[in-house]
Amino acid sequence: MVFLSAAVQAPHAHLEGTLLPRGFFLVLGLIYLLALAVDRLAHRLRLPVAAAILLLGLAISRGMTGIHHVSTLHVESIHRISLALLIFYAGLGTDLRRIRGTVGAGLRLGTLGVVLTLLIVGLVLKLAGPALGGEGLTMLPFAAAWLAACCLTPTDSGALEDLLGSLERGLSGRLRHLLHFEAALSTLSALLLFGFLAGFFHAHSPHESLGLGGEAAKDLLSQVSLVGRHVVAGLLAGGLVGALASWLVDKLVRSEPQLLLVAVSLAFVAFGFGQLFGGGGLLAVFIAGMWLSNGHYRLKRFDQHALERVMHPFNTAAELSVLLLLGFLVTPANLIRMVPLGLLLALVLPLARLAGVWVSLGGQAFSNGERWIVGCCGLRGAVPLALAVAMADELPRLVGVPTGSAEDLGALLLALIYMVVLLNLLLQTVVMRRLQHA
Repeated sequence: MVFLSAAVQAPHAHLEGTLLPRGFFLVLGLIYLLALAVDRLAHRLRLPVAAAILLLGLAISRGMTGIHHVSTLHVESIHRISLALLIFYAGLGTDLRRIRGTVGAGLRLGTLGVVLTLLIVGLVLKLAGPALGGEGLTMLPFAAAWLAACCLTPTDSGALEDLLGSLERGLSGRLRHLLHFEAALSTLSALLLFGFLAGFFHAHSPHESLGLGGEAAKDLLSQVSLVGRHVVAGLLAGGLVGALASWLVDKLVRSEPQLLLVAVSLAFVAFGFGQLFGGGGLLAVFIAGMWLSNGHYRLKRFDQHALERVMHPFNTAAELSVLLLLGFLVTPANLIRMVPLGLLLALVLPLARLAGVWVSLGGQAFSNGERWIVGCCGLRGAVPLALAVAMADELPRLVGVPTGSAEDLGALLLALIYMVVLLNLLLQTVVMRRLQHA
C-alpha cells in the first residue's frame, strides 16, 4: 500500500536504494497486524468485520499527518489490483454444479436487480442530495448522482460470507449458493453499468442536454457497442485462459504452493488478454476463475476447495486494502456533513434491494420467507468501495461537473458512500439476525 508512504515521510529520509521513506515497512506491517486484530475482535463480538476495518482505517488516518497527499496513480493501482483479485476469487467460488437449480434466479437477481437498485438509489440521491447534502451537493449533477448510485449496486462476497458465518442457524444450500452467485454476477453487472454511464456522461459527448435525440442517440448506441465489445472480449479471453487452465495445472503443479502461483499467473494472463482483446479484463478474470473452479484435474486434491484455500490470503489482503484505503481517503468533517443523506440512502438501499428481489424471484419457486432472507443478505463492502475510488477519478470528466469543484464533490461522494456502506453493514446484519429469530 504505497499510499502510506506520506505518513512516515521526512525530508531526505528515504530507505537506501529506494524511493520509500524510512519506516514504511514498519508502518505497513503494523497496520495490517492491527487490522487482523480488529478482525478477530469483531468476529468475537459478532460485529461486521468490514465495518470494523472501515472505522479502523478512518481512526488510523486521523493520527497520521500528511496521509492525504496521495498519488492518484497509486490509489488507482491499489483499487484495480484489489478489485481484480476480489473478482477472481468470486469466480473461484462459483460452483456451476451446485447452482444448477438457481441459475435463472441468480441471473435475474444479478442483472435486473442491479438495474432496479441503480434506478431507485440514483433517483433518491438526485432528488434528496441537494436538500440533505449541504452546500457541496446543492447543484449535484445528474451524471455524478447516477455514477455514485452505481457504486452502491453490487453486493459483496466477503461481507456476505462474514454475515453467513456469524448466524446461529445456517442457510439452506440452495440459498447460500444463490447468494454467492448473485454477489459475483452483481459485481460484473455493476462494472459494466459503471463503464457505460462513465462513457455516456463523458464531458466530450455531444449530448450536453442529456437528451436521447440526434447525436445523443448515436452516442448511446456507441456506448452500448462499447459495453458489448467489453463483454465479448472478457468472455473470449476468460474462456481461452480457462480452457487451458486444467491442462496447465495437470502439467505444471506438484504442490499447493505451485497451485497458488499458477492460479495467480492465470488471473494476470486473463486480465491482460481481456485488455488486449478490447478492455474486458475484469470480466475475463471472473470467467477464468469460474473455469478453474469447475475444471477436472488429474490430481483430485487440486479441486475448487484447494483453489479457494490457496487464494484466500490474497482475497483477504485485497479486502483489507480496499476497506483501509477508503478509511484513509475520507475525512470526519465530510462524514458529518453526509450523515443525513447517508441515513436516508442506508434505508433506501435495502428497500431497493427488496424490490429487486421481489421482481427477480417472482413465482412459486421461492417462498416469501426466502425472499426476505435473500433481500436482507444484500450487504455492501469492499467491491462498492473500490468502485467509489474509480468514481472519484471519473468525476472531472463528466457532463455538468465543473472542473474546479470536481475534487470537492468527489470527496463528499466518497464520504457518502463510506457512510452508506458502514450503515448498510450494521443495519442489515441486525435485521438478518432478528429475522432468523422471528
